[in-house]
Amino acid sequence: MKKLFCVFLIILTLCSLAACGNQIDRDTAVSNSTNDPAPNPSTSQVQPTEEEPQGATSDPVQSADGIDVDLTKLSSTMVYSEVYNMMYTPDDYVGKTIKMEGQFAIYQATDENGALIPDQIYFACVIADATACCSQGLEFVLAGEHTYPNDYPELGSEITVTGTFELYEEDGYQYCRLVDAEMIE
Repeated sequence: MKKLFCVFLIILTLCSLAACGNQIDRDTAVSNSTNDPAPNPSTSQVQPTEEEPQGATSDPVQSADGIDVDLTKLSSTMVYSEVYNMMYTPDDYVGKTIKMEGQFAIYQATDENGALIPDQIYFACVIADATACCSQGLEFVLAGEHTYPNDYPELGSEITVTGTFELYEEDGYQYCRLVDAEMIE
């Protein structure tokens, strides 16, 4: 009986693996069978469907109010995934307007003796994933002149931030942040 059960599990696993695949894999197989070069997914473009007018995109995070990536309209899992993608492929987001909500956090740099450096305070909007075990945040710089703590909310407060995504370098490392940001408490 155990042998029959093991064989059944193996067959079930193999069947589920055989069913896995995506459109790119099928396109590549068709393309290879006709001796055409395989499409490059990194350079492919989304073609509008019959339901979409020409020139429309199928980007689910783009909104009509000038926000290129609106994380406030996504599920917690999708928000976490999109922020991860921002960290992993930041060049794809440079110059885009991002809107996100999360908890207000700060980081103040320290010198080699552990003393706080007063002019190096970084502000961030931190997002937890769906299970609230992992968090990821994005630094932001408010537009205009602001002083901490007078012009900022209490640590851990829920905030919404909108700003333009940019990359910058500090001490030989590359970082990303939202600049010209506006914050809603």
